[in-house]
Amino acid sequence: MSKILLTIEQVDKLIRENRYKVDPEKKFLSRCIDGRYKNEDGLPALAFPGADVGEIAMVLAASKSFGFDIDFKKLITTLAEVVGGVKNIKFHTDHHATPGVEAAGCGHFKQMKLDPRAYGVTSDETELIQQELKQLKNKGAVETILEGEHMEGAVIMVNGNWGVYPQYNLETENGNKFVEIFVYHQSLVDERHRALCSALLHNKAITFKNGEDEEWLYNTFCETSETHLMETAKRLAKGLPIYEVKFEDNGDYKIR
Repeated sequence: MSKILLTIEQVDKLIRENRYKVDPEKKFLSRCIDGRYKNEDGLPALAFPGADVGEIAMVLAASKSFGFDIDFKKLITTLAEVVGGVKNIKFHTDHHATPGVEAAGCGHFKQMKLDPRAYGVTSDETELIQQELKQLKNKGAVETILEGEHMEGAVIMVNGNWGVYPQYNLETENGNKFVEIFVYHQSLVDERHRALCSALLHNKAITFKNGEDEEWLYNTFCETSETHLMETAKRLAKGLPIYEVKFEDNGDYKIR
């Protein structure tokens, strides 16, 4: 099945029919940017590379790139606190069609393991994360298994208090075509990073070396997140158009 690279007019149709209001009670729950999530009620609007696995890796990378110390165990407990408990920590794996073969990990994390240096982490740290995931899963963390081919035809950067479902049946001259989009929710990512920074400092999970402060820490998270997004996008979304969608509170939006 061939992908359709989505035009701005097609993205407009998709968003018009796939937008949904962010639930303030669930705004810090996450999903990956992957387009294979089903359009289901309760799908987290906050889309971030690797979901919470990506968040853990991002903090580890930021600590090395910018020179602060992080207590790994406190990072995990603090993230759980921010999202409302271990049961709300989310990650995904890919389904293997071959019987007896284990599901493969998330594409973002897979790329990180293949080239840890590009993401600012070490092989030991990716292994540490993988071991932690097993423990979190045993404690009730949510693993979603995604199936099927990648059919993403665009990358959508979202701002505002609305989310976008990633799957759509697009009307074309040749009939309906199933399409998907990669989604990154900039506003919710930024908001959760502010909450995480505050909680990490409150829980003494971070040790600064040169008198830095919370705003500085937040900026390191923003910069590292952007690096991780771009690293994965150039591997998994190469050649796809990128659109920015800015929502008003009433659900109106502008695309560029």
